[in-house]
Amino acid sequence: MRSSLALLAACACLLAGCGAQASPPATSAPAPATPVPATPAPASPAPQTTSPSAEATPTAPGASPTGQATAGAGPATADAGLVARLRRGGYVLYVRHTASEATQDDPTPDLADPATQRNLSEEGRAQAREIGQAVRRLRIPIGQVLASPYRRTRETAELAFGQARESRDLINEVYPGADDAALAAALRRLLDARPAAGVNTVLVSHGFNLARATGLSSAEGDTFVFVPGDGDPVARIGVDEWRSLKE
Repeated sequence: MRSSLALLAACACLLAGCGAQASPPATSAPAPATPVPATPAPASPAPQTTSPSAEATPTAPGASPTGQATAGAGPATADAGLVARLRRGGYVLYVRHTASEATQDDPTPDLADPATQRNLSEEGRAQAREIGQAVRRLRIPIGQVLASPYRRTRETAELAFGQARESRDLINEVYPGADDAALAAALRRLLDARPAAGVNTVLVSHGFNLARATGLSSAEGDTFVFVPGDGDPVARIGVDEWRSLKE
């Protein structure tokens, strides 16, 4: 009886799934991945701004990058090409008187009395003769020769060119009572006046007058070559450069 009951129980156990396999060991769920922070996209570069003071400012011809005017190159040195043009005539030559006596002064000159004036030195007389010799050697045709009434300008003209007609328009502007503005205007008119055909006009005067009328500085004996109406000289011939000019 007991063995029958035991047998029945064993069968029932088999039918009910007794002795089923043990559940597989639980596996831990994978830990959630740590989120990787997103790399921010590179920011677009901000548009570059330039302060007005740092901008490149276009400069006018003849001006420095700072906007300051630069000195001009000045008249060219004379050359053989200039000599050829002078031979055709049509120019105005402004000649500052040649070397004068440094020890003389003439604050109140009497134009009728050379003793009251600063006159040419012996060196100045030699320079004037050399200018004349060069002009003749180079066959430069000279027409009208005008000179300031001062003795040193008339003598320069006579020694260099063999002639001189006085012109009060060329008088030294430091002469007592002289009108600086009027003299400058008169000189500009003379520089603009066209010579007779085939010759050049010569004006023999002072450094002050040239500076006032044109802004040019000069040394004693300098010659400036002007094209009438152009305003600026095309060449400057130093007193010692005449002897080296070639035909």
